[in-house]
Amino acid sequence: MMAFPDKKTVMSEEEFSSLRDLIEREFGILLRGDRRLTLHARVSHRLSILGLSTYKEYYDYILADPTREEFFTLASHITNNETYFFRERPQLDAFVEILQDIKREKQGGTQRIRILSLASSSGEEAYSLNILIQESGLFLWNWEVEIIGIDIDRTAIKKANAAAYTANSFRSLNGDMNKVERYFTVADGRYLLKRAYAKNVEFRHANILDSGLYAGLAPVDVIFCRNVLIYMSDPATERLVRNFSSSLTETGYLIIGSAESLIQRTNLFVPEYRGKVIVYRKSGELQPDEVQRQV
Repeated sequence: MMAFPDKKTVMSEEEFSSLRDLIEREFGILLRGDRRLTLHARVSHRLSILGLSTYKEYYDYILADPTREEFFTLASHITNNETYFFRERPQLDAFVEILQDIKREKQGGTQRIRILSLASSSGEEAYSLNILIQESGLFLWNWEVEIIGIDIDRTAIKKANAAAYTANSFRSLNGDMNKVERYFTVADGRYLLKRAYAKNVEFRHANILDSGLYAGLAPVDVIFCRNVLIYMSDPATERLVRNFSSSLTETGYLIIGSAESLIQRTNLFVPEYRGKVIVYRKSGELQPDEVQRQV
């Protein structure tokens, strides 16, 4: 039987609407349908922690907080941090193929490659990319390799920096302990990423909708932003796509989730098939307002 919240703390429709609109405006996340009980379940404990009686007080507290820390706390409670190493392997195989193209295009030029892992959560994706780059053997001599993971959840960033995981982070490896032990030191049920595979990776706390974030990151060769757009509103998706385009090199790549698509949504990126995987390459269009909503 479903347990309903105490009447004193039930989120009213008006309170839900205010928080829902705030979440969409600040984080671009669209809460579709009646998600009032879901939102209540995820943030109700914040009222007790902050000594607040109603969600209206919580909403007002968020807006009045000059540090914006409660914005980030709210975001960490409504976002999905589900991830693991070598997730969606066909896309990673396409990435390895793209690396070969990048090196060929950079021959005789700047020997630097920069990758973004957006909504990086606890770091499994960023570290997986670093392992693949190192194992490719393409960038061993005099190359500067930089992988930057960005997430809005401070707790996830802290875990990513620690680079210590449990067996749940390796479920895509189907029990292949030889591979796990190649990359990790195992002790007391914890898996600590070896230093050789942790180097070149850094993590930053930020909102990926913040356009100012990307100005300091360009030029970027590949952006991973997987299983994020599916939760975003159309205006937020448009903002992200413009940010991606502005920060990528003229031949840069964008890799989104296999269930997501930008086809017929923008002329800033063109789809490119890599086997059975679709990736997106910057098209060279410079007009920032020509991202079109899907009909």
